[in-house]
This record gives sequence, C-alpha cells and structure tokens, in this order.
Amino acid sequence: MAPPMVLLDREVELCDEEAGICEGPIRSSWGGLPARRSAKGQEKLSDAVAEYLQTFKAQPLVADPPELSSLNIRPPKSAPVPPTSGLESGRISSADKHLVALYAGGYRPGYSLPGSYLIYDASKDSISAIPCIPPDTCRTRAMGYQSAVVMCGATGEGGYLLAELVWVCPQDSQAALWLWESSAKQWVVKLRDLPLPPGTTAFNFSVHSCFSFGGSFLCWVDLHRGMLLCDLRKDCNFSFIELPQGPPNYDASDYPHGPCAEEFRSVACVHGSVKFLAFNKFVEREPRETFGLAVWTLSPDHSVWSRSYKCSVGDIWANANYQSAGLGQLAPSFPVLSIHQDGVVYLVVNDTSVVGRRLVFKDQYLLRVDMGNNNDVQVYQQKTTRIYSQLFASEFSAHRRQEHPREMESSEFGASGKRMKA
Repeated sequence: MAPPMVLLDREVELCDEEAGICEGPIRSSWGGLPARRSAKGQEKLSDAVAEYLQTFKAQPLVADPPELSSLNIRPPKSAPVPPTSGLESGRISSADKHLVALYAGGYRPGYSLPGSYLIYDASKDSISAIPCIPPDTCRTRAMGYQSAVVMCGATGEGGYLLAELVWVCPQDSQAALWLWESSAKQWVVKLRDLPLPPGTTAFNFSVHSCFSFGGSFLCWVDLHRGMLLCDLRKDCNFSFIELPQGPPNYDASDYPHGPCAEEFRSVACVHGSVKFLAFNKFVEREPRETFGLAVWTLSPDHSVWSRSYKCSVGDIWANANYQSAGLGQLAPSFPVLSIHQDGVVYLVVNDTSVVGRRLVFKDQYLLRVDMGNNNDVQVYQQKTTRIYSQLFASEFSAHRRQEHPREMESSEFGASGKRMKA
C-alpha cells in the first residue's frame, strides 16, 4: 500500500545518466542575466523546449517517510533535442493532491536560461509541459526560487490551474499574476498592487514556499516577512498575513551568508488548515524559554494565529529512541510539517566533530517528532542522499494509479542513490 505522504528533495533529475542521455555536464542553476532575445525568438525557443519536455516520462521511487522518495523524470532515447542546453535538472515548486508542479531547467520568469513548466499527474503517471509565460511589455522579475502554484479542480473535474506571481519592475509593490488553465491552455495575466507592510518591497520580499488550499486560495510565503494570499473567488484579491513570531531578530538581507529561513521555519497546509512551524533560535524568546520549536494554526478567517504544539529541543534529546541512536546534543534544522498527520514534523540533524580546526561530517539523520504524542521521536539514518536544503512533502503517492509497475525498493540503490548493479 502506497504511503499517504512522501518526502522529496526539490531537485529532480531530468536526464538518464545510465543510458547516457543528458543535456550537458553542468547542472543548471537559475539567475544570470535577464532575457535579451526578441519576444518572437524567445517564444519560438520556449515552444520547442516545451514540445521536447512533453516526451519525458516519470520514474517515481516511493518510500515511507522518513525515508526519502524521488521523482526522476527521464527523456526517451529518440526524442529530438532542442538547440539549447541546461535541461538536465528541474526543481519542484508546489503540489496539490495528485499533481506536482516543477520548473524544468533553469527557467524562471524574467531570466534567460532555457526551460519550461512541468506538471506531473500521479493519477495518470503522465508529464505535461507548459510553455513559459509570454514576454511582457513591462520588465518582470521572478518572485522567488519556487513560486509556481498548482491547484487541482480549479477549472472543473480533472482540470487544474497553474499560477505564477512575478514582480513588475521598476514598481516596488506591483505584481503580475499569470494564470494557466488546463482546459484553456493559454496564459492570462492580472496586474495587482500587493498589500505589503511598510518597508517591504520587491527587493526584500522573496518567496520561499507556495501552495494552494481551500479550493480557491493561492499562497506565497516569505518565511522572513509573511504570507501573501490570493482569493480566486474575489477577482484575485490579495491580502497580507504576518507570521506569528514576527521577523527574525536579524535582517536576512544584511547577512547573505547567514542561516536561510528554511533552516528554522516551515509552512504547509495540513488537513485544510495553514500551519506555521518555527524554532525560537533566531527570535527573542520568552523569559526562561528554552531552545525549542512550536506550531501555530491560522484561523479559518485568516485573522489570527493560535499555538497548537510546543516542544523543547531538550525533550527530543532526552527521548529514549534518540539516546539509543548514540547521538549527542545535535541542533536540528530544516523542519518539514507532515501534511497528513497533525503535529508531526520531520527534522534534519548532522553528526559532526571537530578535528584540529576542521569540522568533519560523520553522519546525517532524519527525525520524526510527534508533537501531539508526548514528543515521540523516531530516528532514521540517512544513507542515500545528503540533505542540504529543506525537503518537500507531497501526497501524490496516495493518488498513483494501481497498474503502475513495481516500485523500486530503496535497497536497490547504493549510497549515491543510483541503482546498484548485480
């Protein structure tokens, strides 16, 4: 029986290394210079890339958390490759029920790297490619590393909506909301002034995560600043929601090499309710409050947060399962909320030691902490892939069609995560 939820690395392979089918030796990344091609030339390239990506097939590896699953997407051997490179990897942006939305290649709105949007449909085990948003008359800039939101059922039975929110330059608070309906198969745009708090502009509001919920709400989250909600039922009206702990007690823009927000904060929709999780390490703690984490729940009218769970890191260290694993007092990071079990959170811990003046990595572990069950802890040694960033939770595994081929077992893979040869 497939697990109701899986944990994924956001980075996805778009090449078949064993078969030698790969776009290039360099893993693509986004950034670079804004696009300089003509609108017609860029649109032609975008269509060619989308047509090429439409031929790809998904090869998911599903495992019970806290073991990691993977969503590998492979090209067919006979597919004609478009005249570009940098399509050997992708990145998951959001998911809803049986759908997962990805960026293929290094594409982000307003930048020159090639790519497209991909939608993986677990119920059909299929891949759909969506072309880039059309070049606009106004200069646009990506709102974050992942800001494309997918919503199931938004256009009727079996349909979906993909939404991309981008900044319109040089205005500080105006954005363009691009919407793709699967039934219409075309992009439409709506310009909106975002209700950002004073001092928050396009230059210091950046999306860390995004999701849809409630059948009509799209949400983009800056884990330092707050959340932008878009209500589709009210002509895409936007509202801003502050986070319950407020901003960290340091300005992230002043410390580009400091801790990233995903190391100590997380947000997700759990059973229809928006949940926010945070460590209190980078905000002012209450008197006599120890280092720990807490989960808040947003009220149905989106007006107030209430604290649902609280756990000290000391409670985790004192747990019998944690101690039996032989771990010391290691600081957890990269929290991920379970999207189907209220109060359950997954944490990453790195076991390191100092040799001379060097920090030596020994092992990495994933912890499953049930904050609703006396902070029960389960410990899993991470043997396949080193985790460097926050994981992504999806329930696509529960919607996979039953006639798919046998799932590949994790024992078939070596330490690199690749299939082991007999």
